[in-house]
Amino acid sequence: MKHFFLFLLFLLLIGGNIYAQGTPCPGTPTVTYSGKTYNTVQIGSQCWLKENLDVGVMINGTDTMKNNGFIEKYCYNNDPANCATYGGLYQWNEAMQYVTADGSQGICPSDWHIPKFAEFELLSNYVNNDGNTLKAIGQGTGSGSGTNISGFSALLSGRRFSNGVFDRMGELGYFLTSTLRVNDPYHLTLYTDESRIGFYDDNKVYGFSVRCVRDETTGNIDRSNKNHLPNSIKLFQNYPNPFNPRTTISFNLPERTKLALSIFNELGQKVAELFNGEKVAGSHSIEWDASKFGSGVYFYELKTEKYSVTKRLILLK
Repeated sequence: MKHFFLFLLFLLLIGGNIYAQGTPCPGTPTVTYSGKTYNTVQIGSQCWLKENLDVGVMINGTDTMKNNGFIEKYCYNNDPANCATYGGLYQWNEAMQYVTADGSQGICPSDWHIPKFAEFELLSNYVNNDGNTLKAIGQGTGSGSGTNISGFSALLSGRRFSNGVFDRMGELGYFLTSTLRVNDPYHLTLYTDESRIGFYDDNKVYGFSVRCVRDETTGNIDRSNKNHLPNSIKLFQNYPNPFNPRTTISFNLPERTKLALSIFNELGQKVAELFNGEKVAGSHSIEWDASKFGSGVYFYELKTEKYSVTKRLILLK
């Protein structure tokens, strides 16, 4: 076992691509919106903006946002510099632009939308519910220190409270969803001193951060627009890696394709076939549950009629 752990350390030091940290979304590395350029990050089958949204005209934290034909934002402590760094804070109705349909565009750019609860839940599951992988380096302390392995680069940007007071910057990060629990919207929460990811519902009048997700990751895309489709086949590094006992393997397809996704051991023997059939164009993710397999180095292969690529993964129990 000692030699196995030394081998793992060696792989982590030289593997180079154990984590695909901060990989831009294929074909869309940046998005320019309302005079500001945002980076993108591909996390599994989802494409996210890498920064919190900062759009609109700043109003005082004691004021209530109104449906007045232009976007309003709060800046923490009424300081525009905080919006430039952490993004704006928005009441739910303003972020949704006064509609209630789950997954609405709201104040996000065209072809992007306010994330659904289910989309944040998918993100959380993909990173094994480890909030540290979502937090930027330097965010959080101790067991809550950000690693940013996912590339999501979350900042603990605090909130605007219902009475207009700003609090919890550097302690908590709140991200709005478009999903209501009865009358109150869900939000995702990240913490300064722990790694867990929280999901709660709070009053619509609070001011929270907004992080947009691209439409195509939820099937809302118009497939007639080829600019939204990946321009090549690509197999991503599995995440998490090392893992126990589940990991997710993601890949892009530019067109409908017959493919096989298989797992091999170190001897080159096929030990599992995760998929064999047709997939439509777009981004896909498949989970491997390795509960019945022993610790070790394995390989996963994506194979089509014209393409074949293999990557390494590590099961550590």
